[in-house]
Amino acid sequence: MFQALGLTEPETRLYTLLIRTEPCWEDSVAALLGVPPEQASAAVDGLAAKGLLTRADGNRTRLIVSPPDIAGEVLLLRRMQELHTARAAMGRLTDEYRTASWPDDVRTLVEATPEAAVAQRVEQIQRTARHEVLILDVPPYLTPPAPDRGVTNNTELQRLAEGVRYRTVYDRRAIEGDGGLTRVSRYMAAGEEARIAHRVPLKAMIVDRELAIVPAVARETGRAAGSALIHPSPLLDGLIELFELIWSRALPIGASGVPHTEAPALDGEDRQLLTLLLSGLTDAVIARQLGIGQRTVLRRVRKLMDRAGAVTRMQLAWYAAWHGWIGPVTTNDRRTTPKHR
Repeated sequence: MFQALGLTEPETRLYTLLIRTEPCWEDSVAALLGVPPEQASAAVDGLAAKGLLTRADGNRTRLIVSPPDIAGEVLLLRRMQELHTARAAMGRLTDEYRTASWPDDVRTLVEATPEAAVAQRVEQIQRTARHEVLILDVPPYLTPPAPDRGVTNNTELQRLAEGVRYRTVYDRRAIEGDGGLTRVSRYMAAGEEARIAHRVPLKAMIVDRELAIVPAVARETGRAAGSALIHPSPLLDGLIELFELIWSRALPIGASGVPHTEAPALDGEDRQLLTLLLSGLTDAVIARQLGIGQRTVLRRVRKLMDRAGAVTRMQLAWYAAWHGWIGPVTTNDRRTTPKHR
């Protein structure tokens, strides 16, 4: 726990024990920790150097522990200063890196990331998010899918728990694959706002509207072939506009919508079925994703059509949109104001 303040594991143990067992003598530290004398001496020296204890000379050297609230605060402030210094140094190195790697007219716009570093870069930029992450989700994926739950972005689950907002538009192919709906449902249960579109033109992730990554996929292999890291620029503004356009036209997954007074709201199962149907998935794929038979899908669709008074599925789609069965998009869902430095 205290390693973040620069303490080693023996130093942490010794400091904790000193607080609980005062008075303590230096010649008894080895026995107290259960380590060789040289390791005990190193732990005492380390704590003394960090201001967490002092030696009182006498017939036996007594160790006097410093109060945690005072000494710990000093260590914390020192550590924070070191981190600020390191951050400034990294910033200078970043400027040098871009200057050396790119000509003047593009270095501030796009930064190439090699294939081997794409997965790491995707995780890193998510961890810098303070407010919102926007995702266009299109197969194939960098990480091989697990048989039972598909591809899992554990970093997203962590950031959602920390209060970062995620909005994701899934290409229908992301739902069609085995475990696709299970994966999406897991993100939604953690707080993700999800929609599905018949076709999403590219894979992208946008963080706080200040940074984006667009992985490139080689057509012949279907594997990642590097990526473009896009910094604040008109190009980033355009990518944000594209996301918002796709988001506004996509179907909410699991959204309740605002039902018309003449048409009671659908329950969760029917709403999920209708969303998958209107996203362009076939009855066979819907049956597989929902874990039901294809005849059950046909029967439930027929029931929805009867409820809507529709003769065709196109009429059902129109009725669903008009009466709020699929969660109509409101002006609050649109965030198209570009933001860049």
